[in-house]
Amino acid sequence: MSNRPHTLRNHFISGLVVLGPLFVTVLVILYLVGLADAFVVNPLFRIIPWELDAGWLVFLTKLAIAVVVVTFITFVGFLAKRYVFIKFFESWESILGAIPVFNRLYLSVREIAQAFFGDKSGVFKRVVYIEYPRQGVWAVAFVTLDKRWEISEKTGRELLTLFVPSPPNPATGFFVFCPKEQVLDSDMTVEEGIRMVISGGTVVPRTRGSVPAIEPRAPQA
Repeated sequence: MSNRPHTLRNHFISGLVVLGPLFVTVLVILYLVGLADAFVVNPLFRIIPWELDAGWLVFLTKLAIAVVVVTFITFVGFLAKRYVFIKFFESWESILGAIPVFNRLYLSVREIAQAFFGDKSGVFKRVVYIEYPRQGVWAVAFVTLDKRWEISEKTGRELLTLFVPSPPNPATGFFVFCPKEQVLDSDMTVEEGIRMVISGGTVVPRTRGSVPAIEPRAPQA
């Protein structure tokens, strides 16, 4: 009974993390749609001397709003890649990261966006399979670091840093250090692996070419 409030709090936070990215994305898009409609599309349509029926006017208005919003978001992403705006966005991220509760939602949105749309230097490097939670049962994982560092030196083994996601949110889970020889590389792209996690395994990409059979391991004594 004493652990029930703590468990409920964890469930509540997990629910926020799962729903947060979708909610924040919808909220931002709706806000941008409102701004585009009020300050760009409506003034523009008042200036242009068009005489159209109501149906065409509504269609063109929605199309113009969509173009403005998509263009603006793309432009912000372009500016984020430029050196002159890097410090500004880093400061903005530090401010958002300091806001209680919201910082978890923001970090979750950022991790998913980087995993989906980031370049090769993004959060996830590639998709692999590991035996988890027991031998003979396989799980999808993402390689986050593929180079020797402290733990490799201390154990004398070549270890990979892996992130094991918890469906349906690929931004939640845990990371492990796994020996490289115990990891199977996947032919899936990172995007395909993310989709599989979000769908709970219902969206599985087609295999590329023939897949060799895996010899079963002998049980350890």
